[in-house]
Amino acid sequence: MRKIAIISAAVMVILFLTQCNPSDGGSGSNGNGTDNGGGGSTTPASGFIIDHTCTDLSQIPDEWLQQAKEQFRIHYAHTSHGEQIVVGLQRLSAGSAQTFSPWDNQANQSSKYRFYYAFCEVPSGQDGLRMMDGQQINYCETYVTPDLYWESEYGMNITRSVLQNFDVNVSLWAWCSQQDYYSEAETQTYLDRMAELEAEFPDVIFIYMTGNAQSEEWNRVERNDQVREYCKNNEKFLFDFADLDCWYNGQQHTVDGIPMEHPHFHGDEAGHTTYESCENKARAFWWLMARLAGWEGVRLDKNR
Repeated sequence: MRKIAIISAAVMVILFLTQCNPSDGGSGSNGNGTDNGGGGSTTPASGFIIDHTCTDLSQIPDEWLQQAKEQFRIHYAHTSHGEQIVVGLQRLSAGSAQTFSPWDNQANQSSKYRFYYAFCEVPSGQDGLRMMDGQQINYCETYVTPDLYWESEYGMNITRSVLQNFDVNVSLWAWCSQQDYYSEAETQTYLDRMAELEAEFPDVIFIYMTGNAQSEEWNRVERNDQVREYCKNNEKFLFDFADLDCWYNGQQHTVDGIPMEHPHFHGDEAGHTTYESCENKARAFWWLMARLAGWEGVRLDKNR
């Protein structure tokens, strides 16, 4: 019989203090992340991991949200699961679920979390976070599989073309469920290709990602841990999508020891999950942007 466990954050405290802490060790799904911090108004020199401990927007000073809006033009490639971040950013920007319109960049915009996005072009809005969604080939491709961003030379050339021809300075690609079955070698190819792009485009910040946590596959856990370990050892910026899936209200959901999407997020309102999960990932994304802008993060009381 499968064992389904909800692990209290009080128990997990022996493994970590906080991921989004400028000096202390943090947690991926296995409690092994790190946020080495950074300072000033430039991109931190060392990498960090954004996970479930990075979702309290009240901790981010307004000045760093503003810095992020002014500094960054984001290129984001993804398939359906990756849509969660976009929908969440839209909902935070709209400020009200009752008046939310997913295709209206102007509707009920929250000035603090204002967000503009456009398919295959950089939005014109100057007073919000701007995102180019998709890959511009000789047409606009918004369902971007691995081979269209990093896995093939064709995809690498598409990404190169986007970075050369569009005014963007952050780029990231989101997994679907490939980590359920990808090998260690295939995942290493992802890491190598991202590093290759970093070397070619030193003025672009590349964000690494883990895959979603919906499956019960140990392979998925191992491949996500492979990405985490690489990012930790090589000081990369990681958005830990899987970890965000697994935690709700201070509890991590596991099945037979495998961190999995928390039942609270089971649904299909957008991107195979709930609106709440989308908004949670959007909060973490704002935290990511503020940290990249130079915010040092938050030091929590170790006894709390």
